[in-house]
Amino acid sequence: MPSRLNGQSVAVGAAHRSAPVENFLRRLVCADTVAAATQAAVDVVREALPADVSWCGITSGDYLTMAAHSGMRTAEMPALWRLRVGQGIGGRVAKEGRTITTRDYRRDPRRVPVMKRIIDAEGIRGGICAPLTDGIEVLGVLYADQRTPRDWTAPEMHFVTGIAHDTGTALGRIRERQRERQRAEEAEQRARDKSRTLDVVRAAATSLARSGDISAGVDMLAQHLGYDVELLDPAREPLGETPSDAGAAPVRLLVDVGDEPLGALCVRADHEPTSSDAELVDVCARLIALQLLRERAALQSELRVHGELLDDLLEGRTDDRNGLLSRAALLGVDLKVPRYVVCIGLRAPSGELDREDAARAVSRRPFSQVEQGIRRYAPESIVVPRGGDIVVLLAAGTTDPGQIQRALEAVLSAAHTAEGLAAGLGRMCIRVADYAESYAQAALALSLARTRGRREVVLSAADLGLYGLLVGGSTRQSLESMVESALGPILEADAVGGSEYVKTLDAYLASDRHLERAAACLHVHPNTVRYRLAKVQETLGVNLRDVDDRFLLELALRVQAALDGQ
Repeated sequence: MPSRLNGQSVAVGAAHRSAPVENFLRRLVCADTVAAATQAAVDVVREALPADVSWCGITSGDYLTMAAHSGMRTAEMPALWRLRVGQGIGGRVAKEGRTITTRDYRRDPRRVPVMKRIIDAEGIRGGICAPLTDGIEVLGVLYADQRTPRDWTAPEMHFVTGIAHDTGTALGRIRERQRERQRAEEAEQRARDKSRTLDVVRAAATSLARSGDISAGVDMLAQHLGYDVELLDPAREPLGETPSDAGAAPVRLLVDVGDEPLGALCVRADHEPTSSDAELVDVCARLIALQLLRERAALQSELRVHGELLDDLLEGRTDDRNGLLSRAALLGVDLKVPRYVVCIGLRAPSGELDREDAARAVSRRPFSQVEQGIRRYAPESIVVPRGGDIVVLLAAGTTDPGQIQRALEAVLSAAHTAEGLAAGLGRMCIRVADYAESYAQAALALSLARTRGRREVVLSAADLGLYGLLVGGSTRQSLESMVESALGPILEADAVGGSEYVKTLDAYLASDRHLERAAACLHVHPNTVRYRLAKVQETLGVNLRDVDDRFLLELALRVQAALDGQ
């Protein structure tokens, strides 16, 4: 009785095959996995054909691998059977998409030697191999085998081909359904990720808008991601407190904050973040960039106004005392509270660091660290970058300079710099007119502190000795006159010809008149230093072997540095 499989009429050849085929079709319709569909195929082949052994191989890349089997005696065949597409009988069927029969495997030259042993162990002799096709695509092969040589009839070959064709069609539908499920799951996951991203961004934006605390936004991002997240400055140095366990996991993401950039978000994790995680970090980086720009604008405005007030205070423009007090009050600064002027800058370990280098270094990470330390010690203080250094109007709440010095040393020690920091502390300011003198003392003390051997050193007005008397009893004009009298000709020569006589003299005296050490600091040959020093002595009419001449020159250099600091 004829049976119709997938629209193709197949002569079954025996009435008893109808029931197995109908059962096969029902199983095939209900199958939702590759294993269920291929198992239905091998079962019907064995029952309706009948055949001793049947199995299905599914194409996976360039190979056929076992998907289902029936009638096998050994465990080796299901476990080890693997055939390259194009090799052997099954491989040729998978490549060419046509059914092949063989009366006796043992005499068939198309066999692959690597499969010969396990097939012979099963005792397989005669067989049919048909392609599992879905349209023109071959998804695998279906075998019907006998343990004795067998001459296969045309109806039997057509039957196996039809079963294979119907199975291939079912496999195509299963594969498409699996793809649809996968696409749906991926869409659901994307929707969940988008929702999660919106939740985190909403929470971070709310936190930044309400508190302006960037660290809280970073902590919130880290909590939602389950990773270590750190905000770095443009030099890739951590901003704020670094967790004790940070750095254990490798860096997985480094996302710039802003277009300049203003910094970066560093994500550490034990595994690669998902694309959704990376997108979330990128969006939060943009939020943080907006907050940083807002803070920068506010800080620039604050520094400008504070800077104008400081200029008047520190340069002695205090004739309008009431006006100064009113402007300070508008900025939240009470000048009636006793304060100290402090100058903080990068220490020059061997006298070779000029003020340009110091300004460039101090303007980065140390400023924020110093500012945080000062705020913790004296919250009502004013901290402003000025002339490459940091100027502080310190509201210490104590009249003990020694206690203040120790506190400042702790602040400098907590600021991590390769060269170390130094500070100068002026006297207490009771009146508005005291600030200019206190600043002059602090600037000169910083200049002297920079040359000391320790990494963090703080000198006060009491440590200035003769220098302090000079600053305390002199106006800026008299100090400038003294510098001009001592160094004027070489200052002019440097300004006109770029001769660097002043820099060379300073390095030579700071190196305790050691020629080679001074040359190393200046990165020139000792003969160059020797020539310049000869020109200095000739131009100034001094003798560098004379103690008094050296003292006056060194004093002038120190005062000049202090005046430059103002």
